[in-house]
Amino acid sequence: MEDKAVHLIKLTSGQQFEVLAEPMLNMIPEENREAFKKELLASMDDLYTQIAQVYVENFTEEEIDEILAFYDTPVGKKMVETTPELTKKGMEIGQQWGMKLQPMIAKYSK
Repeated sequence: MEDKAVHLIKLTSGQQFEVLAEPMLNMIPEENREAFKKELLASMDDLYTQIAQVYVENFTEEEIDEILAFYDTPVGKKMVETTPELTKKGMEIGQQWGMKLQPMIAKYSK
């Protein structure tokens, strides 16, 4: 069952983790980026395994099978394909929102 959970995480979140890792990648000097990216991607297997445990604790194997079946449908495949862009745009919107909150935070921090 853990293998199915890892597969589900890779399918649904793998690309999101890569989007989230972009800012880290940009902090690395250009000449070291490929080596960093390779090591970062290798470290993700442990991350997936740890997250899979959370899925195993919260879903039955049958439920994971049903979720995987959804991601094998046309709309599920579209969801997987568009999630990285949705994540990136969502992060940008969240950052803009956070900037707008600064005056409110300052107001209540006094």
